This record gives sequence, C-alpha cells and structure tokens, in this order.
Amino acid sequence: MKRKSLNTILLLTLATAFFIVLAIFGYFRTIDVQYDFDLSKSTKHKTTYRDTIKIGVVSRFTPRKIYDGYQPLMDYLTHKTGILFELKLSSSYSEALRQLENGEVSAAFLGSYIFAKEMSENLQAVLKPLNDEGKPFFRSALIVKDNSNIYRVEDLRNKKVALPSAEAFSGNWLQMILLKKFGLTENDLKEIKHFAFHNSVVRQVLMGNYDAGVVKDRVAREYAKSGIRTVIYSEPIPGSPLVISKKSEKQKVEILVRALLGINKDDTTKKNWDAEFIYGFTHTKNSDYEPLRKLILGAQRWVR
Repeated sequence: MKRKSLNTILLLTLATAFFIVLAIFGYFRTIDVQYDFDLSKSTKHKTTYRDTIKIGVVSRFTPRKIYDGYQPLMDYLTHKTGILFELKLSSSYSEALRQLENGEVSAAFLGSYIFAKEMSENLQAVLKPLNDEGKPFFRSALIVKDNSNIYRVEDLRNKKVALPSAEAFSGNWLQMILLKKFGLTENDLKEIKHFAFHNSVVRQVLMGNYDAGVVKDRVAREYAKSGIRTVIYSEPIPGSPLVISKKSEKQKVEILVRALLGINKDDTTKKNWDAEFIYGFTHTKNSDYEPLRKLILGAQRWVR
C-alpha cells in the first residue's frame, strides 16, 4: 500500500515537472531568437491565381513571429484582390532592402531607420501604419524588469543594455539621442550589445542577462504583463514605411495600396495580425522621413 502511494506521488511529481518544463519552453519560444522557421513548408495557397505579388519585410522579429503576424495580412490581401500575395522573409534589414532594389519583391515593409538612411530616388515610401491613436508614428522604449532598481536614464551607469539590430531606430536611439540628453556617454555603461531581433532583447532582459533594453513601444506593451516595465519613451518617429522601387510594377502597387487603405480598423478578422497593421495605413512620402535622415547623418558625423 505504501509502495503504491509512493509510485503515485512519483508519477504525479514527474507529470507536474513535465508540464512546467513544457510551459516554460512554450513561453520562451515566443521570444527565442533560436527558433527558426521555414516559410516554404507553410504555404497554404495551392490554388492558381491570376497573378502574384511578393512582399518583403525586415527581420525585426524571429522568422516564426514574422510569419505568424504577417501571413494573415497576406491572406487578407489575397482574399480581397484575387491575387496571390507571397511573403518573402529576410535575414537582415539590409537584405530586405536589397530584395526591393533588385526587383525580387514588389514592395517591402522596411524599418524607418534604414529607409531614412538609405533613401534615394530609386526608393519611394507609399504608406505608413497608424498607431492605436490613429497617428502614423511609433516610439522606442527603454525597458527593464519589473523589479529592477533602474527608474531613470541616469541609473544606467555601469549597467548592461541590450539593443535590437543596428539597422533599426530602436537599435540606435540610445546612442544617438538618449544618453547625450541625460549627460551620459557609452563609456558610462558597462556594456551595450546588439541582438538580431526585438523579442530577443526582451528575452535577455527577462532572463537577467542584461539590466535594460530598447525595443519598439508596441513590443514593450506586448510584454508588459510578462514582467517588463518601461522607463522612458523616445520622441514620435514616422512609422515603418511600405516602400516600392523603380522596378516595382505600377499596377501591382496600385492594387496593394488600395487594398491596404481599405482596411477597416474594426474588422475582427485582424485579431491574429501583427500589431503594426491592425489600425490601418495612411499615405506617406519620402519627405516625411527627411528630418529622421538628417538626425541619423548628423549623429554619424558626430560619432566620427
């Protein structure tokens, strides 16, 4: 009898441990930079369509997270237009830009920083996403763990800070603007390190490997219930643009723009979309990013 009870307790203990490990794995998989994804194995569209439009995107998140958030938008556009919209992933911000310049995609969702920095007559911003206030801006956020003793920017002295890609605005805001504004330099920090994705920055902060990090405001809000607290936000930055090139076919661009501008902000089918798209889009032009370009080029000259 006693032995049977011990076996029961052992089985219950093992089962509990298994589910705890499974839950932890599931949680960190959502922000794990190592979890890869092959888009080619997940194409749902087998029907023949009258045409195809390929859309690129910068690698601000892991391939799995990009697919989960962007593919529903591709499906929506396919359903609305009768044209197959294909998502083309990239391994970096620069690769997404090259795909667009080379004509591999008809348009690309680029980051504001890389577009402003590389802006030329060959590239044209056509749309930018709206935020939850109906405005075409985003902010970067300095984040820490809920129980951190960092409450001010000045508290970053001798601390380690994780940043996303150096090709993203959030990967440069700290050095370009924030530290200088509060009388600090990079030498006042113990370490600054760039990671490939925004969600990998969150993971580094949550695991305690870094004292603070910088991500887009919507990423900070997404993980607010997971133990993340925001210390300070950046000034408003023009939203990440949808960009075309001189090689983009005019007719395909017109179809894409018309479909995106027709997004209804109250449409319940958007619940699985990436948060950047759910409030719709508005028109934009290259001159909207000129102030950011001047800021970037001025900061680069200052660093040299």
